[in-house]
Amino acid sequence: MTIQELVTHQKEAFRSGETRPAKSREKTLRKLKSLIKKKEKELCKAIETDFGKPYFESYITEIYTVLHEIDIHLKNFSSWMKPDSVGSPIVTFPSKGTIYNQPLGTVLIIGAWNYPVHLTLMPLIGAISAGNTAIMKPSELAPETSATLKKLFDENFDPTVLAVVEGAVDETTELLQQPFDHIFFTGSTRVGKIVMKAAAEQLIPVTLEMGGKSPAIVHKDANLEVAAKRIWWGKTMNAGQICVAPDFVLIHESQKDEFIRQTKKVLPAFFGDGYQPGENYTQIVNDDHFTRLKNLLDNSTIIVGGITEKETRFIEPTLIDASWNDEIMQEEIFGPLLPLITYQNDDDVVEELAYRPSPLALYLFSDDSAFQNRILEGVPFGGGCINDTINHLGNHHLPFGGVGNSGMGAYHGKTSFETFSRKQSVLKKPTWPDPDLRYPPYNETKLNWFKKLFS
Repeated sequence: MTIQELVTHQKEAFRSGETRPAKSREKTLRKLKSLIKKKEKELCKAIETDFGKPYFESYITEIYTVLHEIDIHLKNFSSWMKPDSVGSPIVTFPSKGTIYNQPLGTVLIIGAWNYPVHLTLMPLIGAISAGNTAIMKPSELAPETSATLKKLFDENFDPTVLAVVEGAVDETTELLQQPFDHIFFTGSTRVGKIVMKAAAEQLIPVTLEMGGKSPAIVHKDANLEVAAKRIWWGKTMNAGQICVAPDFVLIHESQKDEFIRQTKKVLPAFFGDGYQPGENYTQIVNDDHFTRLKNLLDNSTIIVGGITEKETRFIEPTLIDASWNDEIMQEEIFGPLLPLITYQNDDDVVEELAYRPSPLALYLFSDDSAFQNRILEGVPFGGGCINDTINHLGNHHLPFGGVGNSGMGAYHGKTSFETFSRKQSVLKKPTWPDPDLRYPPYNETKLNWFKKLFS
């Protein structure tokens, strides 16, 4: 079946109404949950083959998170489906206002390689619970995982409802030419612009989940022992190949030396048996990304770390002494390199960050409520944490998404259902009474009555 035929069949299936009933949505979600649990080890093995991610990390970040999200939707989607009754103004009296939560139709989900299961299936859960048909395009940079997902869906789901399309640029380009009702993309800002441009040609709405240089701000009152552990925990997970990883540390100059000392304690404690890709650490995904990161490292001033091994695509977590103009500060790193930049006063932080592209995440280490509010109000970012990193993703009540260059739209929990639904507003009115005041011909008498009644 060609891509065009697949999309046509999915649109026909949606129009037939087979994905709309609550029982159909529930059945599909339960089947997906059962299959993920059954194929858990196979999926984790595919991820390990693609870039050496440890099983423990794959299970927690790729399997558990998806299963947990399915449970949230199974518990709540039937109530999310219900129409919402709203008030009516006197000018429409007597009437009743209702907002219906309708599925969008046939949607395209383009996943990313760094979390190839999570970032493909998490949005899919929202698409299913909202009553859509969906086509997924996993990343070709994680080929084993992509093939495993395709096999899983080909063998267990009707492709006219849920399907996986594999491929690279050509296949993605062809998919973007199809008349989808929504496109959900996770990836780089560069590719996100291509997706949005293609979608604009057909007026297709998009959700874009991208990245950026997410700062970790360490204020002068920060607890350095905790800050260092939580920043390096976020930076070493998946070897820093996370869209919300702390991209750099912006630290008060009085705290720099202590942060370095804590780094020298934290990393050996995290990896006491050494760095073992596939066991306690993750490889860089491919040679191109390894070379890019190695070049950034070679042009940096290393404080801690710096060891690399091309054969295994290993890069040690590395703390770098940096300034705003350094090469490493000009692009998202997406690896285990952590630039450290100092600041002197609060104004410097807000002024520097507010005029840079808005990041997907921001992490602030401080108990100073006035400084917290100043950052929250003065620096645009998608989401983040105070005195932690990355964990905001674990709260399904918090919408996850970017702003500006880091994306548009959001998902997780109920927000995923809303992302793949549309609001359909309906006013219901009885046929009686039917006063002549509303109908032509209009005159001064009717206008005066209108003013008396409604002004």
